[in-house]
Amino acid sequence: MDVSPRIYRPLLALLVLAVLFTAGRSLSAARSGPQLSEVAGARYRLDAASARSSGARLLPPDVRRAGFRFAPTVAPADRQAFLDAVAASRPEARRLIGLVDGLVDVRIGPTGTPGAIGLTEDGEPGYRVTIDLDLVLARYGARGVQRTVLHELGHVVDHALLTDDVTRAMDAGIPAGVGCEEGVLGACAGRQERFAESFAKWALGDIGVNLEIGYKVPPPSAPLDVWGAPLARLAASG
Repeated sequence: MDVSPRIYRPLLALLVLAVLFTAGRSLSAARSGPQLSEVAGARYRLDAASARSSGARLLPPDVRRAGFRFAPTVAPADRQAFLDAVAASRPEARRLIGLVDGLVDVRIGPTGTPGAIGLTEDGEPGYRVTIDLDLVLARYGARGVQRTVLHELGHVVDHALLTDDVTRAMDAGIPAGVGCEEGVLGACAGRQERFAESFAKWALGDIGVNLEIGYKVPPPSAPLDVWGAPLARLAASG
């Protein structure tokens, strides 16, 4: 099975876990522990009362109104492919992404790690998402592009908006993968990757049959609509 993991790499992290694995000899890096900018697992809150009580930042109105920032080097066709992937997701997912897309800088091209098809980097105040569009298309086609884009944006939604209690409950609904491959796949996939994979499946209504991509994370035990109910509620509250 040709597995190309996406990468979530915080710029502020003091320690980065990097492991060589699988047929493509790809690299995987995972966030190691909570970041200083998070409060109870999430950087922002959507309402002033929650921000005050938690001590977290309120998601600014100008960020909510803004959209993705594409690097000048991104070709119009590649920009449209990225936006089309977002548009293919369910309305609740689009709403969540619409809350945080003003925090995201998008780059199209190699991620800087051989074989890796996607990269999300955590900076201040936002995030940088890189998609190796040519590599994804060559390996997995248009369906793979949708899955990769939504996976990376799942990392942004997770870090920006989801508190620890929400992510713990949602992670409990994701079965462990079969086996532990190279310390990062299947049963050894990290919590952030388990969520991002499941977010993409929920957003697209696609559990990934015949799409050999990602971290070998099984779909949630409950139907996707049930598993994603906390996300739908958060989208409605925003």
